[in-house]
Amino acid sequence: MLQRALAIPLHRAAQLAEPVLVQGPRSAGKTTLLRREFPAHTYLPLDDPEFRARARQDPASFLARLRGPAFIDDLHRAPELIGHLATGSAAGRLVLASSRRLTLPVTTFELYLPTRAELERRTPLSLAMLGHFVPAPAAPAPAFPPWPPVRSYLDHDLPDLVQVRDRDRFERFAEVAAAWSGQILDQQALARACDVSHRTAVRWLAVLETCFQTLRIPPAPFAFGRRLVRAPKLHFLASESFESQVVSALYCNARHAGLAPEFFYWRDSNGLEVPLVVISDLAPPLPVVAVPEPHPVVEARLRRWMQLARVTHGALITNSSGPSRRGGVLRYSVNQL
Repeated sequence: MLQRALAIPLHRAAQLAEPVLVQGPRSAGKTTLLRREFPAHTYLPLDDPEFRARARQDPASFLARLRGPAFIDDLHRAPELIGHLATGSAAGRLVLASSRRLTLPVTTFELYLPTRAELERRTPLSLAMLGHFVPAPAAPAPAFPPWPPVRSYLDHDLPDLVQVRDRDRFERFAEVAAAWSGQILDQQALARACDVSHRTAVRWLAVLETCFQTLRIPPAPFAFGRRLVRAPKLHFLASESFESQVVSALYCNARHAGLAPEFFYWRDSNGLEVPLVVISDLAPPLPVVAVPEPHPVVEARLRRWMQLARVTHGALITNSSGPSRRGGVLRYSVNQL
């Protein structure tokens, strides 16, 4: 059985005897993980019509009848129950799961498809160590291609979020948007490319985010006296874009450790860009550049940004390993994440 890194922070949170929510894309293993880690919890799947009807008709009574710890799966299928939980009135040892993004006043975790580190049964490179430490070379690992897009959300979640007559147009929209993964988001251009209105493009982008297909990276909040690009970057969590693969790996590793990382990017009007800037209250901003193959110009631009930001550490992530440190820039292979 594959061990998931999220199990450790999940148990720590559950010990507080307060509700815990685990959300993430379909087929990520949420139900498998929670049923394995909390075998004593009463399992209440809301895809069961009987449980769902009871939860929707009288959510307060549904929760009051629970005589012990419980695991409520597919929480998004009972909006009335979500509304009741949103008041903060629920107590007890509740474990909740959802394949749609929810906002509740409870401790919330995100679980994604198994990461490379989980599949290789090793500890991933943490964000705290990125740019400061390079793992020792490990035994060669088998090739690990990026996860293919999980399409089950189209059949299970889309009918409630997109009108049936728009299904084919939405799928085309998602394909075009995925081809632009790793680029600055231009909603107007995306709408024109898909022959839909701007309003529709905005709504469908929100659907992709709700179903955990995408991640938006906002611009970093410092300008250094330069004119910056202000639109966010769009990353698909399963993408052929090397930059998106790196961002996804770092993001999923952090989320599986129970963290909510603060990711940004930085680009000025002259084209100087850092694809990822990790911001933390405990350390200076860390610039990260992800390119398939290293190039002196890329490293020079990274060091230029480090001078502007007055930081001494940066990270360069490529397909291949090489000299581990050059002038404050640590170089990693994507296989080390």
